[in-house]
Amino acid sequence: MLNILQSDVISTIEIALELQPGALTKESRADEFEQWDSLGVLGVLVALDKLFDGKVGKISEMAAAESVEEILIALRQHSLID
Repeated sequence: MLNILQSDVISTIEIALELQPGALTKESRADEFEQWDSLGVLGVLVALDKLFDGKVGKISEMAAAESVEEILIALRQHSLID
């Protein structure tokens, strides 16, 4: 376990999408933010892969995640967060 918190993941997604701090919650969905388009998804994946030392690139369901919760679930399923 890397001791990365759910809040760290959300903050990383906000930074990757160039959103204001606090703009995202666990319930936030991609269709609520125009920045969360196909290019935004790539930015999120790269940022999360850096945060998790290259482990996110191996999680196939990450690219299809359409919400913060789906991202968090995938990270939990792969034991990257609690």
